[in-house]
Amino acid sequence: MATTAYSQHYAREIDVEQLAWLLSGRQPIAAEQVPEIDSKWSEWIRSDVRCSSCGSTGALVVRSARARTTQKLIRQSHFRFVGQDGNDAHHPFCEFYGEDDGVLTQPDGLVNLGSEKSAETRLIRELVCKGIEQKLFDQSTIRAMRQWFFELKTSSRVRVTVTPEQIEWTRCLRRHSHYQRWTFHPAQAEMPGFDWAAAAKYQFTEEHLALFELLRETPVEPPHWRRAQELATKHKDQEVFDVSALRPHYDAALTLCGFVARNAGIKFSPINPDSYRWKGPPIPLLALCALALFVSRWDMNTAIATFAKLLTAPTPADLSLGNVIGLNPFHEYTPWRLVQLSTDIAARGFGGHDYPGQLATIEAKLREQYRLWKLQNP
Repeated sequence: MATTAYSQHYAREIDVEQLAWLLSGRQPIAAEQVPEIDSKWSEWIRSDVRCSSCGSTGALVVRSARARTTQKLIRQSHFRFVGQDGNDAHHPFCEFYGEDDGVLTQPDGLVNLGSEKSAETRLIRELVCKGIEQKLFDQSTIRAMRQWFFELKTSSRVRVTVTPEQIEWTRCLRRHSHYQRWTFHPAQAEMPGFDWAAAAKYQFTEEHLALFELLRETPVEPPHWRRAQELATKHKDQEVFDVSALRPHYDAALTLCGFVARNAGIKFSPINPDSYRWKGPPIPLLALCALALFVSRWDMNTAIATFAKLLTAPTPADLSLGNVIGLNPFHEYTPWRLVQLSTDIAARGFGGHDYPGQLATIEAKLREQYRLWKLQNP
């Protein structure tokens, strides 16, 4: 779902609210209701507004919607890109391709796009406008970053071969407690309260130790894994972008997100910054951190200095200067990383996805070792 897009006429990345104000010819007023976009602008918008990632045209404005009874926000305003044939106009490698289902979720950030998300949107929008007014970056910079990431994705490809069952097996490995190690010896079973189930788990760790190294710093949250299985099914035997090409840039952006959230004096999200690596940072903050790093040539301290200037700058005079919320270069990075990780683990030896069954088999082998040992050591 493209919450922002690039207007060729206004030469800036904007969201639906900003476009509405620009077309009305009036300055945005915080307390005033956002003006409606007259239908006479429809064809102009289709030809002028482009996807910020792949550059496709055919934009349609989808306004926000609220539930009639509760007035809860159920859909955020966004742009939908449709070709002349009525199909998705995005490039197949675009992060928005096939994603415009109107659902009020952001899979890679696990952040609801309701009222809380709208508050995040307004906060980051203000910071972006500050940056443009202070000449820390401009619309051409935002556009250049978007194109840089898109070209990186299209030049790094890999074929999807992993199955949902193999992804589930990787998830079982991730959930297995492997930090404590213990080597079994039959003499240990002489203890009257010997825990065979625990011994089987320790042995499981020893047998898969090399695989556990691959699982460091991967999330445990079920939505990431479910989405990875959906992507593997949807794109089976298809070429997709190689997410490993984004790894160093994602790690840098994640590190900057955590630092900013802890030191900005602003609460960007109810999620603890120390949990960003596992639960995901706020998507708007991640997008802005990526931009700060991009204009700083990926130097962390330079990017932090840029953020400090953003936070201490005066309130922008013009809130329609631009937006970067939809400019998330790491769209669904985590589930795609899990797809690739599961592929690597499967290549090293796929042991099936019956985790309880494997533990039972290991326990039976340990008991047999003890039985044989006992015969020799009565």
